[in-house]
Amino acid sequence: MSKPFKVGFAAGCAAATLTSAAMYLLGALSGVTPLPQALQEPILGVMPGPAFGFLIDRLQHTGKVVEEMGLLLALILGGGLLAGLLALADRRRQIPSKSIVDAAALYLVVGLVLLPLAGWGPLGLGQGITVAVVWALLAAVYGVTLEICAAGLAPSPTSASGPVFSPARRRFVFGLPAAAALLGLGGIAIFKVPGWLTALAGGVGLKPAGPSPFITPANNFYLVSKNFSDPALRAAAWSLMVGGMVEQPHRYSYNEFRGLAATTQITTLECVSNLVGGNLISNGRFSGVPLQQLLAAAHPNAAAAAVNFGSADGFSEGITLEAVMSDPQIMVVHSLDGAPLPDSHGFPARILIPGHYGMRGPKWLTSISVAKSVGGGFWEGQGWNHDAVVKTFSRFDVPQNGQTLKARTPFAVAGVAFAGLRGISAVEWSHNGGASWNGAQLVGTPMRGVWTLWTSSWTAAKQGTYQLKVRARDGQGTLQDPRAQSSYPLGASGYHTINVDVSD
Repeated sequence: MSKPFKVGFAAGCAAATLTSAAMYLLGALSGVTPLPQALQEPILGVMPGPAFGFLIDRLQHTGKVVEEMGLLLALILGGGLLAGLLALADRRRQIPSKSIVDAAALYLVVGLVLLPLAGWGPLGLGQGITVAVVWALLAAVYGVTLEICAAGLAPSPTSASGPVFSPARRRFVFGLPAAAALLGLGGIAIFKVPGWLTALAGGVGLKPAGPSPFITPANNFYLVSKNFSDPALRAAAWSLMVGGMVEQPHRYSYNEFRGLAATTQITTLECVSNLVGGNLISNGRFSGVPLQQLLAAAHPNAAAAAVNFGSADGFSEGITLEAVMSDPQIMVVHSLDGAPLPDSHGFPARILIPGHYGMRGPKWLTSISVAKSVGGGFWEGQGWNHDAVVKTFSRFDVPQNGQTLKARTPFAVAGVAFAGLRGISAVEWSHNGGASWNGAQLVGTPMRGVWTLWTSSWTAAKQGTYQLKVRARDGQGTLQDPRAQSSYPLGASGYHTINVDVSD
């Protein structure tokens, strides 16, 4: 590897790091989506479904953080590679080209390759002139920073009396690349680390220290999103369009939508990527407008057979018109636990389809379109099952895996079970790895579309390690599937299994 390339690559990585931080800063000021977020969907679109399912099962929703970090690293290394190639093209000076050439090279690569790949068109003009202007500024940051960093890394010119740069000045200039890189990393940390930590904490759901409450507090409700950065919509600027194959299309403002006659129902939501015994399941009290009520007011055409949804984050999903008109529990909801939906849960409105995994219910809803056929859903495009009917699920809340209990002392055993619209008829648990089963007590009256809390008591006769398993039967008496399967593409199955130690 030639010295000019090494100098250019090192300087380019430092410049690209600082430019990446500037990308997030200008993005926050201008509303232009940073490249890692813009490239997310194209990458998911070409990723084979089984590979995506494998990553979801292994990484769960830390995968978004890993993906963004990987894309950032790729951008930084790409900036280094570009600078190295520019240096090779300018061997006589042994440093990369002048700032204007560096900036133009980055602008052309981003504007003619990456932005079109993101679906924004050449130079990002498909999203408006702002994108082109922002990336022109970022290219200038890259070009100027690269030139300064390269000057610090390149050998000093000499004269008869010695180096042109004094030792002190050379140390200062040599430190510029490191300073640029550190400044860039610090900027990235300021803009991204808090969000990454929130995604790592919130995306996996919050399992209670003890038995789950029947209604999950809104701040503990599990969070899952396909986005690096979710939309933050303002009520005053939001509207919901109900149109397509209807006789009376209508666009509802937020106040008009909130003024419609509303109903309240308790519904359990579970993510399709929830693992056996996982935390991506919560139970909430939702308020909103039955979807069939909105459609009845619009008068669908006789040839219509489907309802498709559009969201502010580009998410798409659809359902048959027959299913909507036969089920008043399918709702457009605007409230969770008596308060407006939090931004992260889809404010101002989201779709709620009980009995199906959460992937069927778009958040940040902006359009409801009646059509002849169901359009392609976002996750179905990755190979996940379209129907997404929840599988029977059960888990232990207490005791927890690895907990130590005392022998000959009664201990509470409790958890939740869920089977969607099929309901729950029984829960059974075992303390000996499934050799025998004990019936648990169901708390309250089981309801369709709502999880069931269960409880029991156990007294271990002697010390040792015990393997506990739990299984449920749905409302038809069908036993939960014991086969251990990953979440892709139908949802996970198997019995939640934990180990506890019993001591004297």
